[in-house]
Amino acid sequence: MSAVRRRLSQSAPPPSSRKTTPAVAQARAEHDRRLGATLIRLGKLNDEAIAKIVELQRQTNAPFAKAASKLGLLTREDVETALGVQNGFIREREGEGRLPSNAIIVRRPASKEAEQFRALRTRLLTSKDAEKLNLFAIAANGSSREADHVTLNLAVSFAQIGKRVLIVDADLRATRLATRFSLPAGPGLRETLSAQCDIRDAIRPTIIANLSVLTAGEMSPSAHELLSGKTLNLTFDYLRCAYDIVLVMTTPFGPVADAQFVWAAAGGVFIVTRRNLDRLAELKSLNTALRQIDASIIGAALAG
Repeated sequence: MSAVRRRLSQSAPPPSSRKTTPAVAQARAEHDRRLGATLIRLGKLNDEAIAKIVELQRQTNAPFAKAASKLGLLTREDVETALGVQNGFIREREGEGRLPSNAIIVRRPASKEAEQFRALRTRLLTSKDAEKLNLFAIAANGSSREADHVTLNLAVSFAQIGKRVLIVDADLRATRLATRFSLPAGPGLRETLSAQCDIRDAIRPTIIANLSVLTAGEMSPSAHELLSGKTLNLTFDYLRCAYDIVLVMTTPFGPVADAQFVWAAAGGVFIVTRRNLDRLAELKSLNTALRQIDASIIGAALAG
């Protein structure tokens, strides 16, 4: 038995202080062993830290993660990352970037919100427009914050059932996707559309299993011209063949017309509306814009 397993196997409280059945206590001890071993493998803990955690557990009967947090040895993100690795949701020592703070479906998989995303995934996969999930754009009105939240968690939900998933950031006036994953802005879509970079070199695997990203690239004043060219259609044709599901982030609907080019090239659009913020007249304008380019609405979500 390794030193880690030896220390963690001793972390259960003495029989007189137990308030759980032996089976529950054994399950908890095994959970602690697995979590501790994963955290050591990820470089978050060492044997000395494990010994301190075990000692505090003996004194307080606290769960492993809570004891480690109280000692200042782990953050909530450390524990969530380790659990994601154990569940196969996060690549260990592979991929690029960090786990986004709003990746609810990975960070809190047992939450009500995570279950809602899994239910949305099921509805989309069993709908009459399921074939259009191969590549579709995300449309939002006024603000991108809620749309980005839905895009990320929906993409991760598809990745968790073994789909090869790609998120494309087609908002060339910002660096939204790169910021979420703490990645460099480029090379990204802008560089591939302007023939400065091979798209295969611009796409990056993330630390989330089965999920890759194509960031927007360096912010471009010529975004409108790049998105209106035929190269975008050819790029989407390639991505449809390379991935099972591609989700395309776009600029919010409003004064800037960049998104319409992306919606037209994608063909299918998923709408994200904001609770208590989006007005009926604005949504009617969005619907009119989608009809003008003959884009199919494959689904919608109310966020916020």
